[in-house]
Amino acid sequence: MTEREAYIQKMEAEHREATARFQELEAQSDLAESEDELDLITGAKERSDDFHREVQALRHADQQDWHRVKTAAEKARTRFMDHLDRAGLQWDQLRMGYRREREAELRNLGAQMDQWEAAHQRTAAEDSLLTRQEFDFMKRDLLNTRSLLLHLGHARGAAWKQAREEYEAAWRDLRERSRRIRADSPTDSASPY
Repeated sequence: MTEREAYIQKMEAEHREATARFQELEAQSDLAESEDELDLITGAKERSDDFHREVQALRHADQQDWHRVKTAAEKARTRFMDHLDRAGLQWDQLRMGYRREREAELRNLGAQMDQWEAAHQRTAAEDSLLTRQEFDFMKRDLLNTRSLLLHLGHARGAAWKQAREEYEAAWRDLRERSRRIRADSPTDSASPY
């Protein structure tokens, strides 16, 4: 294998690796809250295409153009990698913001449940519509939802998307159960949910 062929293979491998990073970010694009964040994905795709074109140009470059095409490929690779680094940081911030919001929601509901339990303990069991079994179910569901949130914090790419869906489903079920209980409970406390 010539030095030129080895260089082309190296650039193709770097493009595959960078494309995998891009696909991981793209899998989380539903987190985007603004046009600028969506532009990160679009910009990464454009830079990926530029890099791919330059690598292909390397394959077809004749000896006279080799150094010019090689320089263009290096620039395209650098632009793509820099863009991926920026997009990765942005997505890390979005994931952390999403997680912080969900943690606050869980803490809020946990505090409300503690209030309900305290109110329940103050009243006689036969006067309360909120039974011990319902509390046990709610506590178990709250712990399960917290566990899913912890898993969400460690997931990336498509696994993050799946973990988010599981978390959102558990959170909806937990909120719905708490709504039903509050609707039946004489000790209802105001809730934004």
